[in-house]
Amino acid sequence: MTDLVERFSTESLLHPRAGVRVMRPRLGSVEVHWHDYYELGLVVAGTARHVVNGEATTIGPGSAFLLSPADFHALEVTGEEPLDCFNTVVAPAVMERELAALGTGGLDGFPWRADGFSGAADDLARLRSELEDPRWGSARLAEGLLACLLVELARRAAVDGSEPAGGGRADERDGVRDAVLFVDRHFRDPITLADAAARAHLSPNWFSERFRQHTGMAFQEYLQASRLRFARSLLASTSLSVTEVCHAAGFGSLSHFGRAYRRRYGTAPSRSRHNV
Repeated sequence: MTDLVERFSTESLLHPRAGVRVMRPRLGSVEVHWHDYYELGLVVAGTARHVVNGEATTIGPGSAFLLSPADFHALEVTGEEPLDCFNTVVAPAVMERELAALGTGGLDGFPWRADGFSGAADDLARLRSELEDPRWGSARLAEGLLACLLVELARRAAVDGSEPAGGGRADERDGVRDAVLFVDRHFRDPITLADAAARAHLSPNWFSERFRQHTGMAFQEYLQASRLRFARSLLASTSLSVTEVCHAAGFGSLSHFGRAYRRRYGTAPSRSRHNV
């Protein structure tokens, strides 16, 4: 992993047996980075240019966002004061359980972003208190607070919660959906068809067919497309070298990366740089 883009892990921020942590930092500008966890952010005061997957927006009081492990971002404070915000770190297993409870549509469409969410500050403060000073019922209350925050943010972000079409048994569809989510969150890692099939509890051959029906793409094609999109965004919004982007996106070979990139985008990776 390159030293120029940091990847934050759950181990660096969460207790091994904890799944959620709420912090209240005052941030200066933060360089491009990504996480192995979900990040729920809410700005309390200050303004910043927020670049997510290469796309820039302005955030200020009441701006909220939810990023998945597949997203990368950077912050450039634009006011005179630091960015005062709530930063909630959620382990993938915890967040994906909560998102699944919202319906399958809740698992898609990242990143989420909404403005005018200032009222959530009280809920986040309560969630932080219950996690840091647990009492009887705190675990249950914290779970409910997180669920309410996600529902409200999903509504404000106009997340499509509809069920996708698809044939097959419901349990099989759920297994394939879980495997697709696994690929979406871990495409930078050296995962295989067998790894994803195991998530769906299906044989690799049968899973391969079901995966194609669900996504419209073969497994390797889908995995490579995810890596290439990530690489293209990194090239557009960072100063990383092509070699560093290649490895950050999950490619093991620079020559393979270059061929795949040219085949998909019609140009060499080195010619894809521009300012966001």
